[in-house]
Amino acid sequence: MSIQRHFILFILSLLVITPSIAHQKPYVINFARDKYHAANKNWTIGQDEKGITYFGNDIGLLEFDGIEWKIYQMPNFSLIRSLAVESHSTIYVGALGELGRWDRNQAGKLQYTSFKNMLPPKSLENESFWRIWIDNDKVYFQSFSNIYVYDHHTIQQLTTPKGFLLLTKVRNEYWVQEMYGSLYQLANKQLKKIKGSEFLNGTLTRVILPYGKERYLIGTSTGEIYLYDRKNFIPWNNSLSKLLNGQELNCGIYCAKRNTYYLGTQLSGIYEVDIQGNVLNHFHAANSLQNNTILSLYEDQQNNIWVAMDRGLAYIRYTNKLSYYHTTEGISSAVYTATLWNDYLFIGTNQGVYFVHKEKTKDLEMFSSMKFLKGTEGQVWAFKQIDGQLFCCHNKGLLEIRPDFSIHQPYRIDIGVFKMLETNYNEKEINILVTYKEVYIINKETKDVHIIREIPDPINEAEIDHLGNIWLGTVNNGVYKCRLNEEMNAFRYYTYYGHKKDKTLPKHFQICKASGRIFFLGNDQFYAYNENKDNLQSSPLLNQCFKNINSLKRIVPINHEASWAITSSSVYRFFYDGYIARIQEAYKIEADNLSLITASENISVLNDSLSLICLDTGFIIHNSQKSKQSNNISLTPPNLEYIRTGKDNSINNNFLNKDIKIAYQDNTVTIGFSVNDAFAKNLFVEYLLEDVDSTWSQAKKQNYISYARLPHGKYTLRLHSTDGLNNYSDDTIIHFRILPPWYLTSWWYLVCTLLIIASFFAIFLLMKKRLQAKNLKRMKIKETEFLRQMNEQLQNEIERKNAELFTQTSFIIQKNELILNLTSNPQLSSSASF
Repeated sequence: MSIQRHFILFILSLLVITPSIAHQKPYVINFARDKYHAANKNWTIGQDEKGITYFGNDIGLLEFDGIEWKIYQMPNFSLIRSLAVESHSTIYVGALGELGRWDRNQAGKLQYTSFKNMLPPKSLENESFWRIWIDNDKVYFQSFSNIYVYDHHTIQQLTTPKGFLLLTKVRNEYWVQEMYGSLYQLANKQLKKIKGSEFLNGTLTRVILPYGKERYLIGTSTGEIYLYDRKNFIPWNNSLSKLLNGQELNCGIYCAKRNTYYLGTQLSGIYEVDIQGNVLNHFHAANSLQNNTILSLYEDQQNNIWVAMDRGLAYIRYTNKLSYYHTTEGISSAVYTATLWNDYLFIGTNQGVYFVHKEKTKDLEMFSSMKFLKGTEGQVWAFKQIDGQLFCCHNKGLLEIRPDFSIHQPYRIDIGVFKMLETNYNEKEINILVTYKEVYIINKETKDVHIIREIPDPINEAEIDHLGNIWLGTVNNGVYKCRLNEEMNAFRYYTYYGHKKDKTLPKHFQICKASGRIFFLGNDQFYAYNENKDNLQSSPLLNQCFKNINSLKRIVPINHEASWAITSSSVYRFFYDGYIARIQEAYKIEADNLSLITASENISVLNDSLSLICLDTGFIIHNSQKSKQSNNISLTPPNLEYIRTGKDNSINNNFLNKDIKIAYQDNTVTIGFSVNDAFAKNLFVEYLLEDVDSTWSQAKKQNYISYARLPHGKYTLRLHSTDGLNNYSDDTIIHFRILPPWYLTSWWYLVCTLLIIASFFAIFLLMKKRLQAKNLKRMKIKETEFLRQMNEQLQNEIERKNAELFTQTSFIIQKNELILNLTSNPQLSSSASF
């Protein structure tokens, strides 16, 4: 009972549960200039409704969509000291001698419009703009000399003889200090002096923040902070003011979710303080930041903090229920295990054991208080608390850590120890040690040590089931179920279960416990022992629960129903009672550029509410009693930004809310998109082009997709965002069409049809003409033949007539000759008369 009381008191003092999460330690991510490809110095920060963040940089406007950094330079190549984001499409900026607006075109790029032509020539030559605020239909541009009010048509100038320091927005009010003078409120283009603020003469008031519903915190560069209740200025926290004195308080923000203030200085980084002014965290160059000069702070949509510095950028990321302890702050070794014992946190590393008192874990610089335990040099594998004693499974053997921090070897075991178990066997209390070679059995009463050598394979894991069976896991050859003999110096029997006996089983198993039951994890599948059939069978509940999770390494029980599941890059807290299995929480460790220890992934359960996630560069403490995390994680679908087509990425400007048609010669398509809060939530994108991609793509951090030389046809592209923990957004669906080539268009088919018809008609006419020519020729031949025959007939008739005529003529000639003869010879005639 005293041990339990110790633990309860320890937890109450270690991590007290309060309405805020003030003692949560965030993880700080730094960005150097070689990461964002711009100048070192960043002046100001803003964010649009899509979670895209903008920074005023020494060489222009820096844009970060969570995946890609872009820089837009000013026309005069001036630095940007101030900006205000109206929307994803409009960002107002102020620079040296320049003020204007960046507008996003349909190509997704920003184009600049200057407002200088709305002011007299050369009026801005020596002015730099330090603050910009958007107030409904007005925009305030503030320099040290003037405040310019832009109403989208004209610019009006407000001024005072002494000039202005910094225009600040508090709730819906605008405050500004006259340079080294009193405070004023700006309303309806009029400046109204704050009564009683004359005591600030000679100071620089750089921070004005809300306090409660109606009061204000007023901070000067020298560190004095006053609470103003609209009547009086009262010093807020003298200790804090002394701490900030000489640190040059430069900026500040209020975070409503954590109910804390962040105060940025020029010399000592950032202080996070609660509403009483007590310092909760101190971020500086020695423990987390690249630089101590803080130029701007900004709370994003996920309630994390962006930091603009004299050198680089930083992002202070808060993850619900997690506190981060990075070994760059102290010890430089990998953490393998941890435990809470006698009001101390013990950390087991590859270099030995470190320890720190529970009260020091709440300090700003915990690692500076952490001490190394002499005599523990070397690899630490695990801690085990038994009857108030603390044992360390070490490369040197089994060590006992005593309350005076001395090291003792309770048993003569000169070999490395992986794990220590305790159990009752035949009403005797025994300890089981898994060493580098054999299994050791220790009788707690007699102190006898027995070495078990029956198992031929190297043993690296052991667990005890509810029947008293000892399960031993081998390096790569299945598991053994063992029972000790009465003397506990050997196994009475042991049975092998694994790939050699059943080829359907994996070669390697990780023995684990969940809800008091023994399970065997291999190849991302869970198996359980079936006593009736004496074999290992698949566990459907757990397999269904983890069906979409890969690279499962280990299961660590928290209590009777809750457990941790560990993969190579993530951890999952799940519920399992033998009837229901469901994942309750999930954390992607590699999202913060951290990593578990390869092949030795582990979570040490400190108690029912605290678990320590071991990392190769520190550890993370999970507190289940912190604010409850919703199981329903909502992710926003990706936003379509642009479509570029063709080999030269020419821009298609007609895609918004219209049917997207792309010419065939431009059938290389690039689709750009953005993902809301991609960086803050560490989101990835998966996509599928229907009828082209057979499966969804792997989750990638990218903001565009390209497909080259797509055939003509209709396409549907599906996009969704994911956090890599099986949470997905709805699909963004993009329909587009690649028009057919000219030779496959309807007009071309019509022209071809007409050409074919014309060709057939021409052929018809040609054939007809040829047939007519043939017929005419045939008729002419027939006519000629007829004429020839007629001619022959006539010729024959003429010849016949000629013959007849010749005959008649001959006869006549003969007759005429006879008559002539008779006429010429009378005698002949007289004789003829006789």
